[in-house]
Amino acid sequence: MTESPSDNLEKAKRILAENPSIDLHSHLGLWEGKGLTGIGEIGKYIGDDLIKLLVERMIASGCKSASVNLTSDVSLLALGQPGNKIRDYEPGEAWDDYLRQRTILQDFFETMPLERAESADDIERIHEAGKLAVFLSVEGGHMVEDDLDLLTTLRADGIVKFQPIHYVYSTLGDNQTDEEVHGGLTPLGKDAVRMAHDLGMVVDAAHASLKAAADMAAVTGAPIVLSHTLMKYPSAGKNGETEFPPRWISQEYAKLIAETGGMIGTWAINKPNGVGSADEFVEVVLAMIDSVGIDHVGWATDYIHVAMGPWFRDFRDFPALCAKFLDKGLGEADLVKFVGGNALRIMEAVGPSAPGATA
Repeated sequence: MTESPSDNLEKAKRILAENPSIDLHSHLGLWEGKGLTGIGEIGKYIGDDLIKLLVERMIASGCKSASVNLTSDVSLLALGQPGNKIRDYEPGEAWDDYLRQRTILQDFFETMPLERAESADDIERIHEAGKLAVFLSVEGGHMVEDDLDLLTTLRADGIVKFQPIHYVYSTLGDNQTDEEVHGGLTPLGKDAVRMAHDLGMVVDAAHASLKAAADMAAVTGAPIVLSHTLMKYPSAGKNGETEFPPRWISQEYAKLIAETGGMIGTWAINKPNGVGSADEFVEVVLAMIDSVGIDHVGWATDYIHVAMGPWFRDFRDFPALCAKFLDKGLGEADLVKFVGGNALRIMEAVGPSAPGATA
């Protein structure tokens, strides 16, 4: 990554030191792959030592917290195959894999500088102890099947963000990248989203179709997030490209999320699903800010080791990436909102400590 002027780099480091920040969607290098074998595995597990190194680099960079995912379809995921899966789940299989992932994370909390967080107030305390504050999330709701009481167990396990849709076909609703089946959320999906919201989980529309996201907004009547995506936008910086990756959203979709009072996490990954340079990432983010306003934009890495590019290899590049926003005229107060303020405001409004949460 090309260097920013030293004064902006120092400003970025100071902002990160003085303010809470959150990676709104992380896989910590795809930790969920630990112990998986067979064709459902996405890439080779990078090992505990490299996971720990990644966490240490996050802490050192000034990234104080992350929303870390337990992924409901990781064991059967096969992108490009029919339904994006190697086969259908057997009854209870997705729940068993959730328990497998939960056990791995429990071990990580014992052996790595990680600590579970539930509110913004936890971040500085955990950071001062030399650890990364972890907000637990689920990516995909396959483990719930048709037993919504399991959502109560998820919340008791510390899950604070519920993303009902992922790549593999779901009985909860339509995803963004496949043909529409349900016309949005199913009745079961609406009940699941309503219950997750009532329990104090932030509802995450990532991977959901536009209609499914609109259903999430209607069911909750509250701010929702879309944790990791980018927005389609007209720009010469696209070098004449008219096609955008399928996981990018329309301006209409972005405005839907913003109109709930929620926010979109912008996706710091490499091509083909993301962008090819730090400058292009900044351009895409600023285009989204122009469209929906700074109060509705944050950031996320979706940190999977095979998806990161030379412009953001890992969190050693985080301060310099933040400095590039200052280079392009983003104010310091707005950078504070982008790196964490917006996400944490929503978490406080609709998360576990929100008024009315039943958990």
